[in-house]
Amino acid sequence: MNFANFVKICLSRTTLLLVTIFGQTVIMGFAWGFTGGILFTEVLALPDHIVHLIVEYPTELTLIVTLISTTLSIITSMFFTIAVKEALRHHNLSGPITLFELRTAIALTKPTWVLRWRYLKLSALTLAVYAVVVFLDSSWNTLLLPTRIQWPVKMFGAELDLGSVAFANQLSMDLNLMQESAVQAPMFETINVLTLLSGIAAVDIQGGAQTSSMFSFNGVSYNQSTGGVLPAIEEYSGSSNPPGLNVGLAFSGGQVPVNISFDWAHTRDAGTKGVGKSYTVTQQGVTANVSCQPIDRSQNSFTAYPTVSPGPMNTFITWEVVANCSGGSNSLPFFTAGNMSGQTDSASAGFLPIVVCPNPNSTTFNPYKFDIFMAGMYKYSFLPTTVCEVVPYLTTVNVTYNGGIISVERIDTSSSVTSSPNLPLSQYIAIVLAYQAGSNQGMVANTIGDFLTAYGTSNVSVMYSELEDYWRGIAEFASTQLRSGYSASGVPSNMTRSTSGTMYITTYGWRSKAYTYILLLVVMTLIWGTTVLAAGYSLIEEKIRHSDPSFDFSDPIDLIMAASGGRLESQLGKGDREVDNSEDITVLFEDVANKVGRINKRLVTVAP
Repeated sequence: MNFANFVKICLSRTTLLLVTIFGQTVIMGFAWGFTGGILFTEVLALPDHIVHLIVEYPTELTLIVTLISTTLSIITSMFFTIAVKEALRHHNLSGPITLFELRTAIALTKPTWVLRWRYLKLSALTLAVYAVVVFLDSSWNTLLLPTRIQWPVKMFGAELDLGSVAFANQLSMDLNLMQESAVQAPMFETINVLTLLSGIAAVDIQGGAQTSSMFSFNGVSYNQSTGGVLPAIEEYSGSSNPPGLNVGLAFSGGQVPVNISFDWAHTRDAGTKGVGKSYTVTQQGVTANVSCQPIDRSQNSFTAYPTVSPGPMNTFITWEVVANCSGGSNSLPFFTAGNMSGQTDSASAGFLPIVVCPNPNSTTFNPYKFDIFMAGMYKYSFLPTTVCEVVPYLTTVNVTYNGGIISVERIDTSSSVTSSPNLPLSQYIAIVLAYQAGSNQGMVANTIGDFLTAYGTSNVSVMYSELEDYWRGIAEFASTQLRSGYSASGVPSNMTRSTSGTMYITTYGWRSKAYTYILLLVVMTLIWGTTVLAAGYSLIEEKIRHSDPSFDFSDPIDLIMAASGGRLESQLGKGDREVDNSEDITVLFEDVANKVGRINKRLVTVAP
């Protein structure tokens, strides 16, 4: 005796049908509500403590969900079977049917399927019902099993606006004070190596191979270049050491606060960590268009004047390098060493003078663009006299925070940062580049020259591309360092701009997959609808005419006894009739009173 028959014995026919309708509706109501909640919220994430259990015990999770889904599938199928069987009982026992129709009715109550080409419609019906019921277990499992998802959470905040008038005025005043007090010199000495590395890391062509470099500043790792941005996420903000008085132009490292808030849909979700996080924030960046090409001597000049000073073991050469550019000029002293005769060994020593023109501190400095002059001598003679035009500008960037690394992708450009002649950001970038240009040259070697030598000197176009990336990387780092210094002690409201982005929490739960869930709901709704209609039909038929609930046409024993009572075997011709034809015989269940007055059923044929 199966569970469904046991339930039938314990409950009256009407009560059983009402329980079937109610139970199926409750279960389907849960499915609809749960799916509707997922589709409405788009993401339904589990609490962190449950997520940690899932990560630690993934097999146990699958087992538990499978048991729950199997249980719901069994109960749903049982209610479906009870309702369909009751509806078919009223239909089959009330009038004549063919043997194949009886076979189809029995198949629908199992459920299983039959296939006869002569009865395609009924065969297709059994196949459809069988497929839907079998698919039910997979439907529950798909619906209930939490998967690894990314939960997007909107966020917004504020950052220092390098293009604001208030910041431009403050920076202009500080630059004037710096020239008078040299307050920035210690900072330059501290970040000198970082400035060099920021340029090298930004170079995308190294040794003929495409590579990706990392650059770190203030405890933060950037992919290739800083992009002129300041970290907007707390866990990516870097150093936790207080900067003290070293803020503004004197900043060389330390804690920089962030201003970011998260738009949690519910308060209970605040602080959810999941198993990992990544962020995408739209921020303000600074970069530069850098274009390097051979010098045009009709417009510019670049000359080095040596002065030799003998020494006890060698000679010292003082160079006065002068650059004349459109609208201005600049000169820098350099020092190299030679042999006793005042000559420089071209195989072991090199000189690569670099001058920014016009002088960033002069009144003729062009805030819209400036040039970097350079020429290789001795072992660096592979680099001809070159002029790199630098045009800094503000840009809008998408910043990705993932795996402890910050990646910057430029998505939009605004007007030049020098849109106002009073805007000194371009001047500050030029000062940093000029300082780096002078500090790269040693007595017998130049860092940039060695860099170019190491990564190939045969192709001048490739060297120009490397130099363009190099100077661009330094310009972007200088902007990040500047933004850090003026954000370290807090940013006044008149210097801020808004930021926005999305935090992606990797966790476990359910994410809206409309087509998948709609398919699941269609299957479950078909089961529910069929159950309710079949049970309703049975309730109506039970009111119209009472039937014997003790006879089960799908029970083999009851069916054998009914066929025997009606002597159906004699009607089949004792094997002389084809099986396919025998399924066309029309039969009828008749009530027969036995000796004790009990009503039994017998299966008799009906004349066609």
